[in-house]
Amino acid sequence: MEKINSTYLKEFFGIDDSPEGEAELTEIKGKLKRMVFENGKDIITIDSDPDGMFFLESGTAVVLGRDGEQVNILHMGQYFGEYGVLAHQKRLTTVRSLGKTVAYKMESEDVLAFLSKHPDVYGDLMKRVYDQVSLKHSQILALSGMKRGILSHPSNAIPLSKKHVVIHYGLLLLFYVLAAILVPPETKQPVFLLPLVFLLVYVFITKRTLESLIASGILAAILVYRTGLFAGYTDALMATMASMDNVWTVLIMALMGAVVNLMICSGGVTAFEKSAQKFNNTKRGIFLSSLGIMAITSIDDGLNMLCASYSSHNPAKEKGIVREKLALFYSMLPTVLSSFFPLSLWGIFVIGTLSATIKKDTLFIFCKSIPFNFFSIIVVISMLLFGFGLLPKNKMLKEAEKRYEETGLLWPKGSEKYLSTRDTEVWGKISSVLLPILVLAVSSLAIRSIFTKSFAVDSAVGLTATLAFMFLLYIFRGIMSPEQFTERMIDGIAASTLPIILYLLTMCFSSLLDALNLASYFEEIIDIFDKIKFLLPCAAFIFATLLTIVLGSSWAMYAIAFPIVIGLTTYLHLDPIVFIGAVSAAGIAGEKNCPFTAEAVNIATAVGISPVAARKVRISYSIVLTVITALCYLGVGFFI
Repeated sequence: MEKINSTYLKEFFGIDDSPEGEAELTEIKGKLKRMVFENGKDIITIDSDPDGMFFLESGTAVVLGRDGEQVNILHMGQYFGEYGVLAHQKRLTTVRSLGKTVAYKMESEDVLAFLSKHPDVYGDLMKRVYDQVSLKHSQILALSGMKRGILSHPSNAIPLSKKHVVIHYGLLLLFYVLAAILVPPETKQPVFLLPLVFLLVYVFITKRTLESLIASGILAAILVYRTGLFAGYTDALMATMASMDNVWTVLIMALMGAVVNLMICSGGVTAFEKSAQKFNNTKRGIFLSSLGIMAITSIDDGLNMLCASYSSHNPAKEKGIVREKLALFYSMLPTVLSSFFPLSLWGIFVIGTLSATIKKDTLFIFCKSIPFNFFSIIVVISMLLFGFGLLPKNKMLKEAEKRYEETGLLWPKGSEKYLSTRDTEVWGKISSVLLPILVLAVSSLAIRSIFTKSFAVDSAVGLTATLAFMFLLYIFRGIMSPEQFTERMIDGIAASTLPIILYLLTMCFSSLLDALNLASYFEEIIDIFDKIKFLLPCAAFIFATLLTIVLGSSWAMYAIAFPIVIGLTTYLHLDPIVFIGAVSAAGIAGEKNCPFTAEAVNIATAVGISPVAARKVRISYSIVLTVITALCYLGVGFFI
């Protein structure tokens, strides 16, 4: 049955059933040109002249922004291209056929000729165009703020004045000069504390993680290499990049970024909505099905949040679940669930930072530490209770439910630009996400083991095999062309650049601290710690949590804290398993308590709530759960 039929055209153009109307309908039909587009063919191209508007008769098309990112999805019965025609402007986006599509095109002059005779229809159409463009623009602005693992603070959006630049970096240069002059080259004092404390103070003042790591690394390099600063710091960076452990971690992060981006572009994330329908008939079912979806897609905390939020978006609206509840649930669980899966991007990063201190069996040791990641375990239990309605509500949740009862509003003020404008109609297959995850798990465990004839886990091999499988699967299904697959794979790798840089800078900084005798210093103070062994797991958790809050990133903290904590346990002859679990937990707890991480924007966009509200609803729960976790580590300390 045709979608773009007489009924559709009458409604769109405001044509009545009079003889004059029927004559106009016949004229319009004569102006429509049927066009067929194969998979991957551009229907309209960004910056091209508007030569007409289109009505999608069958198939699916994706809307791409200037950098090739997907900003919308179009289905049969929808129209596009009207903005350029009406505003006499070049195309703002590219619309590309996803699979085979059929569309009807109406030339620009024909559209404008009809609208000139019907100003009322012109006014209605312009209003629809304005509303759509405004909403899409707001959503794109929100999505553009997503940067995994990188500190994000509103104050950094304002450029520094020339005066502030001179003062800020002049003082920084002065501090460098004084450090080089006043700190003796051969001192036995704990000089490593100077760049470490400097890092904490600098990031606390500037709220800029990457700049803080670079500035602190330069200070450490000055203390190590003195006048050979530039050559020394460059050598330290090169040594960091040459380490096989770091090469492995960077490769994994890049490949994982490619896999996750391809999964998202496959459309499979939207299919979770349909799969969860039979569980989403109650409020409890919505939360529990979301938990299940996040668990099975936990290779990436952004992916599992996206899959789960798609599945719950419409049911939560129908059941009257306020956005504050969704924000709490989705802000607490994604990273927590990823922390139980060593093949997740989070797990790979932690294992990579561990490998710089523990040179062998890192994966095995990480897996043994998972039961001691008390914060993650406590969060899962708490969110299960929350899903069943058994967790006490804080003041903000109570006020939100009262607001919904009185006004019917599911979201608080200030959330308007984060309200989702996505089309949640299912256009992908759930297997496009789950099959690659299954292949990743099996190939990571099996391929290297088969060749070496002994059990070995190699996620780099697993990811390579997974990409090959995804290529065949997506091409066979007509989801994307080989060229599109390559483009989206590269886009995913590019999206991993900032986390990779963050990792390399922190590992370089950690190596410079070692060069300043960080490890050997523990030998001199071992008697102090030996008397308070029972406090150390709790102290390690609190120290790493506070460090994460100050840095605004658990990923930066891990590379700094693991060498310190594991070095201490080595000299005290303690099993490092408990401490690795404590530091791993602290990274997640710190991000949940930090007021300025980038995570809040991710949650705001996924749920449809302001980032400020997302932070406020979470903070009271995260503080309580952090205190409970600290007490658990205090109790464990009596048994080590």
